[in-house]
Amino acid sequence: MDKANKIQQLYTICHADYDLHMSKTGHYDAQEKILQLLAGQIHEPILDLACGTGFLISRLSKKFTEIYGNDYSSAMAEIATKKTGHKITIENAESLESYSQKFKTIICCNLFFYLQNRDKALNRWANLLETDGKIIFLEEYPFLKPASEEMDKHTEELMLLINPISLKDITNLLSQNGFKMDAEVKTSIDDKHSLYGLVFSLK
Repeated sequence: MDKANKIQQLYTICHADYDLHMSKTGHYDAQEKILQLLAGQIHEPILDLACGTGFLISRLSKKFTEIYGNDYSSAMAEIATKKTGHKITIENAESLESYSQKFKTIICCNLFFYLQNRDKALNRWANLLETDGKIIFLEEYPFLKPASEEMDKHTEELMLLINPISLKDITNLLSQNGFKMDAEVKTSIDDKHSLYGLVFSLK
């Protein structure tokens, strides 16, 4: 089984534990704060990549109606659909073969460190962006090994599948793939690490 399929399998198994972990450890609160800080950068139609159980979609739905979600795990997608009422596609975010329309905003939250081919993904996302569209990355830095009662039994496998890189490396990689940074914001998750929101547009 290749790494992408292992990631898909992991999150199909741990989806309920992951959701509890994110809620109890302040991760979802930090995501909501980043959305507030970047409110002026977000415009519809919106595509939420690796949308998980639909937390960001549910928050975005308070202001927007044209929201699309994607996740590689069918279990995650099923929960997100039930929670949000939005149809969630199930496919690898590097290819997104079911999409042909253009988006004003693509959100990449807690996904980039899992990608196997980041250049391929960025090229595909660029093709799906309106010329004045934005890609918004939400990533933890520094990335810490998840520590909670809910995730402990999944952590060993998760750490084998994830490949964190620095914010500087993300910015450099985006620049090499035709993007420029427009904004950066951050908020604390806890006293050990923060969640960053990085906004990029096409050069």
